[in-house]
Amino acid sequence: MLPRAVVACLLVLSAPLALGSERPQAAPVRAASAAADRARLDALRGQETHEDAQVKQLKKRVDTLESDSQAASRDIEERDRRIAELRRQLEASQGK
Repeated sequence: MLPRAVVACLLVLSAPLALGSERPQAAPVRAASAAADRARLDALRGQETHEDAQVKQLKKRVDTLESDSQAASRDIEERDRRIAELRRQLEASQGK
């Protein structure tokens, strides 16, 4: 997304230079072109903002899933330790 924004900015910034070599009667065309470029740039900025928000949401979701995964792993390890302890107790009681 960032490369697109950079390209759009470069296009908008280079438009006056490219249009500067044209004849003065092309001023209305240049103004319309600049307005269209600004509109595209604004649209790209809006898209960038939207995608940034989506990325933040996804990162938050990943963090939540990682935390849940770690908690589940700890619970499984604790369960396995308890099962092993109960087996040892059972074997000890059957051995007597």
